[in-house]
Amino acid sequence: MGKEGKGGFFESTIFLKILSVFLALILWFFVAGDNQDALGLEVRRTFDNIPLSLRNIGADLVVTEAVDSVTLSLQGVPAAFDGLTPADLEAYVDLLNRREGWHELRVNASAPPGVSVVRIEPAKIRIYIDDLISRQMEVEGVFYGEPGRGLVILESSFEPRHVFVRGPRRKVDLTQQVVFRFDVQGLTGDVVGYKVPVFPLDSAANLVQGVTVVPEEVEVWVSLVMPEKEVPVVVSFLPEEAGAELLFVDPPLVKVRGPQRILQELEYVSTEEINLDELEEKEGIHSLTVPLAIPRMLEAVERDSVFVRFRLREESTGAGE
Repeated sequence: MGKEGKGGFFESTIFLKILSVFLALILWFFVAGDNQDALGLEVRRTFDNIPLSLRNIGADLVVTEAVDSVTLSLQGVPAAFDGLTPADLEAYVDLLNRREGWHELRVNASAPPGVSVVRIEPAKIRIYIDDLISRQMEVEGVFYGEPGRGLVILESSFEPRHVFVRGPRRKVDLTQQVVFRFDVQGLTGDVVGYKVPVFPLDSAANLVQGVTVVPEEVEVWVSLVMPEKEVPVVVSFLPEEAGAELLFVDPPLVKVRGPQRILQELEYVSTEEINLDELEEKEGIHSLTVPLAIPRMLEAVERDSVFVRFRLREESTGAGE
């Protein structure tokens, strides 16, 4: 009997009560799940892509190379994370008294009350600080395309002629020219004060990123006209076999204006025909002002006639009768 009493503890009422409480606790843990507030336990959560800010950078400095964001691991009771977003977190580096060049700096972070920052990844970063400078540069213009109706550019201009390129020293040093491009394709009238953006380019004509141009636009003026061409004058006599001897033409060259495609093929301009049979004097030297026979779609620029002097012998005129 005594031995059975000693071994009967596991079958006693006290043991069964203890076992019931233990099983109830296990069941409660399963029901509670992640709700660990009741236990007073802390959890750890990670937030990615937290923007990295720069503190205490000098007014004449700029950071040109650095990571944009970091990852923060926070710890606290679950309730402290309710409503917490990345906007509530801050990661930063302190640039106080830092000058131009490379620097390795520790990343700092802050979080709202109730949670603490337990890990920053990366914990340190390398950044490059550059001097912020301005340089005055001349603007260059590039006009391309062909105006309409055979017009050509008589004159072009733009303002301002110089601009300031501002940015990190290394970026400004890369800038070799500031240019604008203006398309005149199909234009049929003058352009007055048209605003065009300017672009900073390197030695290979690639756009330089990270600099600003002040002002960022220029105003362009373009004056269009019909093209002109200077050609010789050919005096026309009728009848041709009369054999008039040309002594003098003034001017020997004249300017005409018109569509480029027509001017390219024009080699000379003739006078209107001088009818020798209609002259009162059939012999001797004759001086006449003779109109030019300007081809269709062209016009004379400065004068539409020339002064002609020629010699005519009577036997020459008679030969044509």
